[in-house]
Amino acid sequence: MPSYYYNRTKLRGGNYESLNCSGTIIMLGAIKTEVMRMSGDFFGEYTLKAGTLHMTGSLRVPQLRCGSAFWYGNSVTRCNMQVSQHLSITGQFIGEGTIVSPVVRMSGTISYNGPITAREITAYGVLTLGKIEADAIHLDFSDRSLCTAIKGKQIVLTPRRKSFIERLLLPAQSVNNTVLTVTEGITGDNVVLERIFADTVTGNDVIIGPGCQINKVYYRDHIYIDEASYVGWYEPLPDPSEKTDNP
Repeated sequence: MPSYYYNRTKLRGGNYESLNCSGTIIMLGAIKTEVMRMSGDFFGEYTLKAGTLHMTGSLRVPQLRCGSAFWYGNSVTRCNMQVSQHLSITGQFIGEGTIVSPVVRMSGTISYNGPITAREITAYGVLTLGKIEADAIHLDFSDRSLCTAIKGKQIVLTPRRKSFIERLLLPAQSVNNTVLTVTEGITGDNVVLERIFADTVTGNDVIIGPGCQINKVYYRDHIYIDEASYVGWYEPLPDPSEKTDNP
């Protein structure tokens, strides 16, 4: 049977079949549950383990371990997350800590201060992210977004396309000001960029689309630079198969 807690201030640790919490909940010990639904403020100095987590509000615990996690609406988190299957964030989200998950999908106004490591990262909206690393990364950003560093195999960074109605109603500068700034550089195998500001870009195949400002680009196989972008310097990387002879 599911356990319901409304506006309860303290929740003892232990194993629960499922938890439905609303209000302010203080953990008194480590909690493990198959399903947890939380709306409000949940915090404590213990580990939270859940098969599936549905969260709206604030979660502040040292460690979160779950199979799948879903954040909705306006949410805040401060914890280290280990998700074994899928992490989904929708709405306005502010967080800090670390995220490790095979799949991370984010949509909305996302601000996360900490590294994100995954197999696949997809994000749409106004983004403020730390260091992200995954095999496949697709950021479809809006407005003035920011990321500390990006590392992966397949990287696609493009501005969100405005709808026909948005293009009619919004001033032209709101579209032209959409840019993603990557402060510590981008490293990948196949890299596709549009409206990106970065110091360095390194990859095997690099496509610099329109609206980019890149100081240095290092490529191994191919490079394309759109005439509507600025690249200060670009040069090929040395072939790792070539051996240098020491004198």
